[in-house]
Amino acid sequence: MKYLPAFFLGAVLALGTLVLLELSGDPRDASRQVAVESVPNLDPRAVVVLEYLDRRQAVIGTTKWTRVAFAIGDGTLLLTAAHCVDDFEQSSRHPVSTDIVVISPYYGDVFGFEIVAVDEQADVAILKAPWPAHPALALASEEELAAAKEILIVSRPQAGQVGRIISTELLPVLAPKNPSPNEAVQLKGTKQVAKGWSGSALVIPETGAVAGVVTQRRTRGFSRLRALLGRSAKRDALGCGVGSIHALLRQHGLESVAARRPPKLEPIPDAERGFLLAMDFFEATIKNQAPRLFESAQELARLRPNSTQAHLLAALAATVRAGDPNLSEQELLGQAESSYEKALQADPNSAHAHAVYGNFLMKQGRRDEALAQSEAALELDPNDRLALLNRLSLLPFSQTKETVERLIRIDPNDPYYWFHYSNSLLHLNERQAALEAAQRAVDLDPNGLFYGGLANALSVLGRLDEAETYYKLMTERCKCQQCWYNYAAFLAAHRPDDLKAALHALSMAEAKASMRKIPQKSMNALKLQLLEKTAPAQAETFARQLLDAAPGEALYWSHLAAILRAQEQFAEAVEAAAKAVELDPNGPYRPRLANCLAKAGDLNAAQRVYDEMLDRHPERPRYWYWYAQYLADYCPDRIDEALSALDESDSRPDADPAWSVPAADLAKLRTRLDAGAAVAQ
Repeated sequence: MKYLPAFFLGAVLALGTLVLLELSGDPRDASRQVAVESVPNLDPRAVVVLEYLDRRQAVIGTTKWTRVAFAIGDGTLLLTAAHCVDDFEQSSRHPVSTDIVVISPYYGDVFGFEIVAVDEQADVAILKAPWPAHPALALASEEELAAAKEILIVSRPQAGQVGRIISTELLPVLAPKNPSPNEAVQLKGTKQVAKGWSGSALVIPETGAVAGVVTQRRTRGFSRLRALLGRSAKRDALGCGVGSIHALLRQHGLESVAARRPPKLEPIPDAERGFLLAMDFFEATIKNQAPRLFESAQELARLRPNSTQAHLLAALAATVRAGDPNLSEQELLGQAESSYEKALQADPNSAHAHAVYGNFLMKQGRRDEALAQSEAALELDPNDRLALLNRLSLLPFSQTKETVERLIRIDPNDPYYWFHYSNSLLHLNERQAALEAAQRAVDLDPNGLFYGGLANALSVLGRLDEAETYYKLMTERCKCQQCWYNYAAFLAAHRPDDLKAALHALSMAEAKASMRKIPQKSMNALKLQLLEKTAPAQAETFARQLLDAAPGEALYWSHLAAILRAQEQFAEAVEAAAKAVELDPNGPYRPRLANCLAKAGDLNAAQRVYDEMLDRHPERPRYWYWYAQYLADYCPDRIDEALSALDESDSRPDADPAWSVPAADLAKLRTRLDAGAAVAQ
């Protein structure tokens, strides 16, 4: 026991020593800034900025924090941390238009770039820029790094004026034991490195040569104790070493490019102005400042009339500004289109420019022109994702199979592609394959966005209880307007005894405001269909209200015909159905007109309409089924013709599922016709 006080005294003295050390700090922790002009061979214009944005429904959907990179060799290669671009690469797989660009302070302009090599273990990436040359840094040797006592970090961080200014920090080098590749360079006591410094150049101050790339920051020491004492935590800056960079260059055959030096470069007029305008544009996207976004993009495009990317940004900015209710939408959309055309004049061989222009035209409803631009993009780059995705929206489902298969080859792990593949297969009546594709989409993303495709496939296969389970799950997980609408449509088609639930699902859809919007015309049509069966008088009132607002809408006239038919107002139903056919002769309205004529007693006119619809669309099984029903109901002496029509309906297994007839309905009508034929004999 006599030794216990001594033990406690020793512990107290040790703790006191730690406290004093934490308060006093380590003299080697002192960092300092260095003027880049004092470092030989260090051109600050070599440090560039990486930016990202994507377009959803022709507006900016997502921006990401600014990243830093720097040019090496002759300036055509860029280095950054791998984690600075891995989410860029992932985002480019999504069904959006992406602009992943590098902003050059030397050119004062915006360019696309290509990710050519990534070492995830060392956390370093090599990018390829499209310019012929650029101010750049030389790479150090591994021996130079090993001999370095201090390293200078050179960056364009997010702090202060994001990316606009160069920041430096000179730090002492630690000598770690058995470091991982992304921690091969460890610098003691950083006061500046924070989020946004990853990808910065690690430079040997005596030569200006690159010794590595900043990858992370690490807290060390007694950080909790320092927090209790009111002191900030000690942090070290870490990075990959130049050895990993040389190895990655060798692996991809890029050593000779990295060993070159830039030619003598003449100053670019208004470079600083262009650089700041580009930075203003991306800062405005982050801060959602549409006027500033528009002005900076327009000025950059005027300053750089031969820049494809500048005109693409100007087009996007005009489209965003077109949402301002105080401005002329038509004029701004006209400016957007003019900017797209200028982008293509600057570079007619830009697949990306053709694809985004096609996407813009598609959103304006100019489908033929949009498809032409998308095809032009695919001529230049058969794997341009946006152009392929445009195709999915512009072509009928029955013509999209090859397009989706190409997307799946590009990325077999994208659930969105499998979802579209399922839709395409359904419309080609490849039902089992469609189910397997839908299941693959759900397996890849079980969070709820793709359960609708699985529900659709199960529904077509007649597995209605399973389908309903997934429709319900879809509304619980995703909850968007489209999910509720699809569930309501399913109930309307397959649960005639539960139309109250269908109306509830439709009301939920009407209450939703989401990007996945259902056209209002489709919502109104489903409501009319449900009210026809549950509240005919209310349905008629609603239909006439819709027609007062849109008297040229054939779909509403067709629904009014069905409502009047249900109330046995057959003459009025014929007039409404005839109006639908008159307004849209190519629409699917003749079967309803023929049925209303039959119910009104005009069988000769009904026969003429049935003949016409079958002549126009002999490939639709449902049309033959309806004709067989008509013959069974009104022409009992023509049972043989009715059976032949039913055979036509049952002999088209490859027909579009939208026009197929459930097997149970076919069997029921066949039983009836067989009985009629037996009586006739």
